[in-house]
Amino acid sequence: MKWLIPLIILSLFAFSSCKCCKSGKHNETNVVAATGTHTGTVSHEYRATGCKTVVIVNGDERVTLIPVEGLPDSLDVDGKLIMFDYTTLRMPQPEGCNTGLPASLTNVTEVMGN
Repeated sequence: MKWLIPLIILSLFAFSSCKCCKSGKHNETNVVAATGTHTGTVSHEYRATGCKTVVIVNGDERVTLIPVEGLPDSLDVDGKLIMFDYTTLRMPQPEGCNTGLPASLTNVTEVMGN
């Protein structure tokens, strides 16, 4: 009986020092960096669902990007053609955006003549 209390105290210390791993998704950033200048069209086609702005990149296949920082007001015009670099991000899609990849856009400029 006198060994029971020290045994309980020892087991409490041993189990309380263990760290358990959580299962689930981790919020990592910067997964794919697409370098070089890309051309895309600003679109508000998903605005009805709550997704503010997307950029449609036409290339070998159509890619829909969700600029997480948004675009400057002068470039955030439906149908405007822009040039940019982008990095896709591993993060949850913004509220209301069920289509597209969250991305960080850099070097964003307007394509002249549009």
